[in-house]
Amino acid sequence: MSVRMQIYLSDQLYAALKQRARKTKKAMSEQIRESLRVYLASEQTADPTDPIWLIAGMGSSGLGDLSERHDDYLYGQRKGGD
Repeated sequence: MSVRMQIYLSDQLYAALKQRARKTKKAMSEQIRESLRVYLASEQTADPTDPIWLIAGMGSSGLGDLSERHDDYLYGQRKGGD
């Protein structure tokens, strides 16, 4: 099943897409669908080469309630005992 949509593009984006369509011999609509598939796939998957994953599991606090009381451990006991 397909859904028909109408979108508005800036003149600059339209011209670039039209030029690419001539160069690649792909319809502008197919390029838009392809771009959306790539964009949505990239939003749903984490990049395993991202350096942020290197820090996962590097340290251990030994504290069983760290996820709940992290502010207390970072900043000290709050006033009022809360």
